Amino acid sequence: MADNIIITLSTIVQRNEIRFIANKLGEEMVMMNMDNGDFITLNNVGADIWGLSGQPLPVSGLVQKLLSIYDITDEQCTNETIKFLQTSMEQGMFTIHSNLNGG
Repeated sequence: MADNIIITLSTIVQRNEIRFIANKLGEEMVMMNMDNGDFITLNNVGADIWGLSGQPLPVSGLVQKLLSIYDITDEQCTNETIKFLQTSMEQGMFTIHSNLNGG
């Protein structure tokens, strides 16, 4: 499905509310895939990424917002956010709108 998509800082992502229903339980987020009925649980960071991506947002903007919430280095936040999004794309949790500067 999203195997050939490479997430970069210029990738514009948005949560896939058409395919997933999400509900916050404490600090975690429980989601159901409406296509197949599978459930996914996100920790507080994943829940924050989901919450921040309601509108199309470049990954660089998402990283900046996460840096304002968490005490983490820019490099670690960037690497872990991209890794999370890449994995989440395989499950169809996010959609890609375009890349800035064509790349």
